[in-house]
Amino acid sequence: MEARDRAAATAGAILKFRRIRSEILPRELFAEPGWDLLLELFVADANGHRLTARAVSDRNEIPPSVLSRWLIHLTQIGFIVGDGDGNLDDPLTLSGKALDSIEAVIAKIDELREAAE
Repeated sequence: MEARDRAAATAGAILKFRRIRSEILPRELFAEPGWDLLLELFVADANGHRLTARAVSDRNEIPPSVLSRWLIHLTQIGFIVGDGDGNLDDPLTLSGKALDSIEAVIAKIDELREAAE
C-alpha cells in the first residue's frame, strides 16, 4: 500500500471515529469544521474523486454558513485551490501544501500508534 493510500485510510478512520464520537457525546464538544473539510477532501483526492463543500456540510452536519467561512479561509491560506468566494457547490481541490501537511499530521498519528504498541 502506497503512503498516500495508507494516509487516506487513516484519514477515513479519523472521520469515522469523529462521527461515532458525535453519536455518543454532544457534537458541539468537538466542532472542527475546517479539519473535517480537509480530511474529507484528502480522502476524496486519494480515491480520485472531487467533493463540493455542500457534500461535506451534509455528510458532517456542518452548517453551510460555517463551512462557507472555512472554505474562504482555507483558500486564503493556500490549502484549497480555486473557489475563494465560499460557494459550497463548486468542486474543491486540495493544494499540494495541504496534501503534504495532512500527510505530515497523519504520519505523526502513525508514530504515536506505533509508540503505544
